[in-house]
Amino acid sequence: MTEIVAAIEHTPIWVFPLFALVLWLGARNLRERDRKLWSLFILPVVMLALALVNVLMNSADKSLAIPTFLFSLLIGTAIGWNLAPRKIVADRARGAVRVPGSVVPLLVVLAILALRYGIGYTYGRWPELAADPALAHEFGATGALLAGIVWGRILRVGNLYRQA
Repeated sequence: MTEIVAAIEHTPIWVFPLFALVLWLGARNLRERDRKLWSLFILPVVMLALALVNVLMNSADKSLAIPTFLFSLLIGTAIGWNLAPRKIVADRARGAVRVPGSVVPLLVVLAILALRYGIGYTYGRWPELAADPALAHEFGATGALLAGIVWGRILRVGNLYRQA
């Protein structure tokens, strides 16, 4: 229990408003809503950039890290494609879609936040692990998997929009 208290005490103060913002943004996805198609790509682009930076800046051998990253991204994309809403309403005149409510985006952003917090905590608590290539691969693969889930959902929505 003291480890948890110590982790919270040493968490930078800006993490708590970020956590609240992520919860609020994720909770907005619980209800059906209209969204501009382009705005659906903001989170996937940010997630892909974070995952790429994670892979490129870590200590893992890049000749293994890149294929691992791509493989995890593809698996995540397939998962996300299947987690995407099956029915959307396309408004081509406005370039918008009506997306049904779902808990999936909230769960994914919470997982991403937990991963990023976990990476920061792990490397902050045990700095010597920053040189561990296996851990770097695990963190990179997990980030790629989560980014892939987000991309798979958005690509499916884009495909449904195109077919509508």
